[in-house]
Amino acid sequence: MMEWILGILIMILGAVAVFVIYLSERVTVFETLLGINPKVTGDKLAEYVNFGPNPFGELSGKDLWDAMCGEELDNPEIEFDPADLDKKRPRYEFVLSKHLESLLEEGRFDARSKERSEAKAVLRIQMLRGSVESYIPFAEASRLYEIGQELETPTASIEKLSKETTEIVDQLFSKVGIEVPKGLVDSMLSMTQSITDLDDLDDLDDLDDLDNDAVQLLEELPAPDIDSESGANDSKIN
Repeated sequence: MMEWILGILIMILGAVAVFVIYLSERVTVFETLLGINPKVTGDKLAEYVNFGPNPFGELSGKDLWDAMCGEELDNPEIEFDPADLDKKRPRYEFVLSKHLESLLEEGRFDARSKERSEAKAVLRIQMLRGSVESYIPFAEASRLYEIGQELETPTASIEKLSKETTEIVDQLFSKVGIEVPKGLVDSMLSMTQSITDLDDLDDLDDLDDLDNDAVQLLEELPAPDIDSESGANDSKIN
């Protein structure tokens, strides 16, 4: 009986703990609405409402990049615990990987549409819970976008562009002290190679022509003599 009661108490305490954690994440929102917490501005509240919580706290964009690189932040008012940030490096690995993939993919997409746009050195990355703005230096962002464009050209040197992509990715991950995820570069290039390798979508038109020719030949075949076939079947039965 006591074990049963104890089990119920543990479940109740667990539910209370989850509820307290849930409320604590929204305290700053209520404080802002009441004007109690001056650090939480209207812009931060709007960002929370539109994009959800930031898994990296106040760090976002270039400040997040600088913090991961161990450099001084542009905004001295931002406070963070380096030990806590270090624990979040696996999350940042995902953020940086998605940013790099998006740059190459956007270059490919624009090339297919015969368009060109400015490479996004700052890009909001959606995560499982919330989102964050990712930043990489513009020079690297621009080059990755251009590689995406070049991979869509018929004369693209896949080996050369693959090597350059690897160098850029290695350099960026080295700056933030994170190992490059296995297969990242191959994944980035495969998204672009698939379009170039099909070069000639005209081959698909050739297949359509073959289908049309086959239909025409079938239509030209003489129709079967139904009366003759019926007679043959009757004789077999007799």
